[in-house]
Amino acid sequence: MGRRVRLVRSNPPSQELEQTYQEAYQVYLKYQMAVHGDSAEKCTLHQYTRFLVKSPLKVVLVAVASPEFKRSADESYALFVRYQFHVHQEKDDKWTYPAFEEFLVDSPLAPWQPRGGPPQGYGSFHQQYWLSGRLVAVGVIDILPRCISSVYFYYDPDLGHLSLGTYASLRELALTQSLYHHAPSLQYYYMGFYIQTCPKMRYKAGYTPSFLLCPETYQWFPVEACRPKLEVNKYCRFNDDLAATDSDSELNINEVLVLRRHVAMPYFLYASKYQLEPEDLREVEQYARLVGMSCARRMLLVRN
Repeated sequence: MGRRVRLVRSNPPSQELEQTYQEAYQVYLKYQMAVHGDSAEKCTLHQYTRFLVKSPLKVVLVAVASPEFKRSADESYALFVRYQFHVHQEKDDKWTYPAFEEFLVDSPLAPWQPRGGPPQGYGSFHQQYWLSGRLVAVGVIDILPRCISSVYFYYDPDLGHLSLGTYASLRELALTQSLYHHAPSLQYYYMGFYIQTCPKMRYKAGYTPSFLLCPETYQWFPVEACRPKLEVNKYCRFNDDLAATDSDSELNINEVLVLRRHVAMPYFLYASKYQLEPEDLREVEQYARLVGMSCARRMLLVRN
């Protein structure tokens, strides 16, 4: 008889799982007794089911604008306040619910579900971690066309010894890989800011391969090459080629799109139609430098 390897779904339980349940349990029982020296009384069917089949951990991805999120909003807020108080030593009265909502719920990203995109669409989400029916951690993420962006993470301070931040990052990496099969352009996981001197952020450099963005040329470089430079200077250029520049930094102010009185127009037309102060030109130039010309040609800068 040939050897076979078969993958069966455990949650929700598949027919194949139910058909082989007792056989799988017997293999588990033999393994625990022979390899780990456990007694048969310890390795009950109930313990096996809870340990390996019906995990008390439930991971739920909810959109911030969804009814599912609103049903758990009070629990999520209470967990956030506890986290800020115990981990960051911030006073309870700093974080009212509206402040929490502004920080981690309200989003400038409009939900978008295009054909060929991920099943839940693009936008802002909370990935909730429930343990035995209790909310113990929340990862705030943005699902974007090219990446999943990790915005914030908070957890039950009583479970700090479990390294939940590391676990959540691995779950978000797994989510990125899963969504890639639905939307191949979504292939990166963005972990946000990296500050070398901040102990709470150093774990980010432990995932490989990882890259940091050069603040001057806006090109990506392996974190291993960047860390020695950051040990010397908090701010540094990662690109050793001093002749290299940001390809998007060459300003053409006339091509910047502006919006005036509900009418969109390029800056050269705006400047010819209205009598402008010198300060207006400086503001538009600063805006174009900050967002880059690629975005300045596509976004609208509102002018009064």
